[in-house]
Amino acid sequence: MSAIFSSDRLRWLLIASIVLLLFLMGQYDERVFALLTRGWLAVFQALGLDGVLQRVQQGISGQVTGRSLPAVVSYSLVYTSACLLLLWLVLRTPARLRMALLLYGLVFCACLVLLLGGKLAGDVQWSYRLGRRLIDFIVSPLPVLVLGPLLWSYGPPDAPPTLPLPPNEPAL
Repeated sequence: MSAIFSSDRLRWLLIASIVLLLFLMGQYDERVFALLTRGWLAVFQALGLDGVLQRVQQGISGQVTGRSLPAVVSYSLVYTSACLLLLWLVLRTPARLRMALLLYGLVFCACLVLLLGGKLAGDVQWSYRLGRRLIDFIVSPLPVLVLGPLLWSYGPPDAPPTLPLPPNEPAL
């Protein structure tokens, strides 16, 4: 029984489970969004903030999303977290995971700059469309499929070689 729960088998079981979760979230995204929308609406109503939710939703361009903003944000966070967990299980080193986190962070920052810049510049449509395309890219399995093989060979740079001191020179 302990062989079933060996670290390598458990790792592959987790990888398969996360791949299945990502697949199901992609296949049933409309149902997931409907569930999240109802859930967030109930939370906001229970807190008496449903008017705030409506005002925030009205301030969002249709070029960005037509769905509930809290539902989109929570779906994106769950999906992206699952992708990062999958990358961590596949890549197996902290340096590779840091590089994946850095790349994900850069894309999220680019999305934020495009969306906020588009809003501040007076509803610039091309900025919204490009930001939306980046969001669609990052909240998909594509970054995992690209980053997994690319980062597999990545390792931190080696320390610079040290030169030996001549025998008559004292160490500093």
